Amino acid sequence: MNKKIDQERLLKKIYGKLHEINKNMLKVFWIVAIFAILYFGLMLYLLSK
Repeated sequence: MNKKIDQERLLKKIYGKLHEINKNMLKVFWIVAIFAILYFGLMLYLLSK
């Protein structure tokens, strides 16, 4: 019984860490996406001149 409780606690800890990593990766994705949009917008602006 104690082993099962330890496993559940470990799984909850792993799930929490994975959730935190997922949130951080989404933040990185949005930052990269914003800079990519700005870059391509600048390229289109410079090409249209």
